[in-house]
Amino acid sequence: MSNATLFGNNRVTEAEVFQVPSVPFTRTFKPFHHKQVIDAVRTGINAVGLEVAKTEYVLAGKEGTRLFGVWDMSTGNDELCWSIGIRNSMDKSMALGICAGTRVFVCENLAFDGEFVALRKHTKGLTLEELEFMAYRAIRCLVGRLTKFQAWHEGLKTYELRQADAKILLVELIRQNVMPASWFPRFYELYFNDTYEQTLWGFHETATNVLKDANLLTLPKKNRLLNAILNQHIEDMQAELPSSLGDFYENRARLTAPKAIN
Repeated sequence: MSNATLFGNNRVTEAEVFQVPSVPFTRTFKPFHHKQVIDAVRTGINAVGLEVAKTEYVLAGKEGTRLFGVWDMSTGNDELCWSIGIRNSMDKSMALGICAGTRVFVCENLAFDGEFVALRKHTKGLTLEELEFMAYRAIRCLVGRLTKFQAWHEGLKTYELRQADAKILLVELIRQNVMPASWFPRFYELYFNDTYEQTLWGFHETATNVLKDANLLTLPKKNRLLNAILNQHIEDMQAELPSSLGDFYENRARLTAPKAIN
């Protein structure tokens, strides 16, 4: 097993995940192997009546001690499915946890809802049976969150987005490190050339499309920031708050517009 950090499109198979060397227990640290976590989460998913249709994995850290996985659920929908994000570490870098999201099949983009539901740190008192129960309880909670997230996602279609407001949101994406400035051309090409509808839904789809090549280990956090930016925009619209940056774009457009010749 290589010590290199894997990310983005450098995925590994589940068989390769299972081959990661185990980490010895200590008096206070009892790390569960990635395979044990995967088996526990799969047990929880089956218990709530869902079925895993597709799996993706990324390993990071020395000898693959950190894992991030994405599982697509079989929901019978040809356009959209529910997805579960799994993280685990055997190097004390993070608690194992699960998060929820949706994947749109049209462009294979993936959007997560908020932070991880942290299960528990690897302490000496954690047993495999307890891990399986916590995974089941987390999956059961995530089903409710997924339902609400899907409704929120579909609801974005009801908000039209002016080009000036889209530019405001794009600046926020870059300012809050949702995506680097170097990805601006791809976003601009997809959104402002009418690949997507000019709504908050279209903006969200464009952003998650651009982010699909991002590091899977950081994708949930980036999605959380993206969703927060859109929610703030919705709140501002409903409160009819003025936008200084929006005024800047409108004033610049007036200044650069060709003057009429009398």
